[in-house]
Amino acid sequence: MILIINPGAGRPSSSPLSGRPAAFILRYLETQNFKSQQPKKGEFKVKNKFQKMAALTLSLFLALPVSPGRAAGEEDLVKRVSELEKKVKRVEELENEVTALKKQLEITQTGESADRGADYIPKKAGEFTDKKLSPSFGGVYTKPFLKRYGRNTYVGGYMDMEYIDDQDSNARFRQHRLIPFIYSDISDRVKFATEIEFEDGGPQNNRADGEVKIEFATIDYLLNEKVNFRTGILLSPLGKLNLVHDSPIQDLVNRPLVDTNIIPTTLSEAGAGFYGTFYPSELSKLDYEIYLVNGFEGIASNGTARFTRTSGLRGGRGSEKTDVNDDPAMVGRIAFSPFLGLETGFSTHVGDYDATGKNLLAIYAWDTTLQKGPFELLFEAAYADIHRNAFAKSRNVPGNLWGYYVQGNYHFLPGFLKKGLPAFFTDESKFTLSARWDQMDLDGSESSRFTAGINFRPTEDTVFKLAHEWNIESGDLADAGNNELQLSAATYF
Repeated sequence: MILIINPGAGRPSSSPLSGRPAAFILRYLETQNFKSQQPKKGEFKVKNKFQKMAALTLSLFLALPVSPGRAAGEEDLVKRVSELEKKVKRVEELENEVTALKKQLEITQTGESADRGADYIPKKAGEFTDKKLSPSFGGVYTKPFLKRYGRNTYVGGYMDMEYIDDQDSNARFRQHRLIPFIYSDISDRVKFATEIEFEDGGPQNNRADGEVKIEFATIDYLLNEKVNFRTGILLSPLGKLNLVHDSPIQDLVNRPLVDTNIIPTTLSEAGAGFYGTFYPSELSKLDYEIYLVNGFEGIASNGTARFTRTSGLRGGRGSEKTDVNDDPAMVGRIAFSPFLGLETGFSTHVGDYDATGKNLLAIYAWDTTLQKGPFELLFEAAYADIHRNAFAKSRNVPGNLWGYYVQGNYHFLPGFLKKGLPAFFTDESKFTLSARWDQMDLDGSESSRFTAGINFRPTEDTVFKLAHEWNIESGDLADAGNNELQLSAATYF
C-alpha cells in the first residue's frame, strides 16, 4: 500500500510519487510490484495491459496538487489502490488457471491422438454386419466382439459341443473346441489378433488325448487400404473355408472332405506378407493376400511319409518354429466380388516339402460364395500336385490329390412361430436347411459323402444343429461303415 501525505500542509510527503508527472509514476511502478513482464508464448496479455492502465489511473490522481480540503479523499484513494492491487492479484490467479487449462488441453489432445484408430476392429465387424451378408463372406476382422476391456482390447471366442452316433462305433459326446480370441487396437496403425484352441478338453484331460495350440497370432501394420503388412502365425488363405472355419458359422457339423485332407483346415503357418483391397468399380471389390511361410513337411526327418493316401496332406502341416528346407513356401489368394452377395476366389500354395528341396508341392484352390435372399450356395475345390523323386516314391508319398464340395442353404422362419412364441423366436432367429455333396480322391483312395441337416439359430451367434452323413468309400478304400447321426451346439461368446 502507498502512503501519501498532504503536500498542501507544508509537510513533505513520504510517497515518492507525490507531485510527480505521469510518465515518472509509470516508470516507478514498473520497478515495483506492478512491474511489467513479457507474457510467455501462448499466454494472455491481460496482466500487462491491466497494470499499465492501473498505473496511468494512479498517476492522474497523484500528480494533482493536494489541498487541505482534500485530505479526507486520501483514504478513499488508498482504498482504491488496495482494490486495484487485489484485482491485479486476481488477474494473476486467472492467468495461472488459463495456463493449467492449456496444459490439460494438450494432454487431452495427445490422448486423442493415441486413441486414433482404437475403434478399427469393432468398426470392421460392424461394417460387415450392416451388409447383412452370410458369415461365409467374412474374414479375420468380422468376428462378433462381445466384450471390450480397457481402451482398445477385445475378448471373445467360441465353443462347440457334439453328440455323434456312428454306425460302427459307440455313440459319444465330444466337447470338440473351446477357442478364446483376443484382439487389440494397439495404435491407429498396429493391430494384434490371436485365437487359442483347446481341443477335446486340452492335453491335461482325463485321457491326455486333447491339445492346446495357437490357431493364429498376427501383428498387422496398416499402411493403406490397398497395401498392409502382416506377420505371425497366419491363417493361410488357401481356399475360403480355412479363413471362416468357426463352428458357429458353419450350418453343418463336420467340415467338408476337401477341407479336411487336401486343405487341412485349420491350416496355420508362420510367415509374413501383405494383404489389401481394391475397388475396381462402385459395386465391385478385389481382395488379396500373399505371404511367405515355412510350408509343409511331407517327409519326416526319419524318412516317414507325412502325406498319405488315407489322410492326404493333413499330417504334413509344417512347424511354426522351423522350416524343413532353406526355401520358404508361398501362399496367396485373390478374391473378386462383382457385387454384394457374390465372391469368387483363387488361391495357391507352392513350396518344397522335404529336406532336399527337390520335391515340390503345388496346391490350387477355387472357391465361390453366392447369397440371394434366403438362399446360399457354397463351392470349393482343390487340387494338389505332389512331385516325387525316387526316394519320395519309395516312402509311399502319394501322387496327385483332388476334391470338392458344393453346399446349398435355405434360411427361413415360419411366421406362426414368431407370432405364437415371440419370446423364443425373434427377428434375429432363423432355421436353415442344408445339403452338401463331397467328393475326394487321394491318389486312388476315393471318398464321397452326402450330408443333410437342419439347424436353429435363436440369434446369429448361436446355433443348434442336427445332421446326418452318408459316407461312401471306393477305389483303394473298403467301405468303412461310418455313416453318422450328429447333434451339435455352438456359440460365440
